[in-house]
Amino acid sequence: MASERQIAANRANAKRSTGPKTAAGKQKSSRNAFRHGLSRQGSGAVPSADEPPVLAAVLAGEHASPERMVAAEEFSSAQAQMARIEAIRAEHWASIDLNRSLEANVKPLKQLAALDRYERYALTKRSRASKRLN
Repeated sequence: MASERQIAANRANAKRSTGPKTAAGKQKSSRNAFRHGLSRQGSGAVPSADEPPVLAAVLAGEHASPERMVAAEEFSSAQAQMARIEAIRAEHWASIDLNRSLEANVKPLKQLAALDRYERYALTKRSRASKRLN
């Protein structure tokens, strides 16, 4: 059990540890978990924001039930995510120089590994939506 003195010291430390105060500090800390580029806005071969709703409308059909429309929207959203992942993966592969040492290529290799989890999630989401569409 913590003593009264330890509790007081912890509270005093907590008051001083409130995170970044300046805009530059907040900007820097907002990128702490950046690994793969999926949160980045826009990227070359990535579908535009208009494409998933159009694809969903085509998949669902003209007089689709609300359930079918939701499944079509989930499918098209997952497909757009897959396209984004593939575009980002291509960028990371292009940044790897096979003539450099392994240590020089560690960052892009870690970024590629981080994409796998997001790709599996998008594949699962697309597969489930596809089953509900059929």
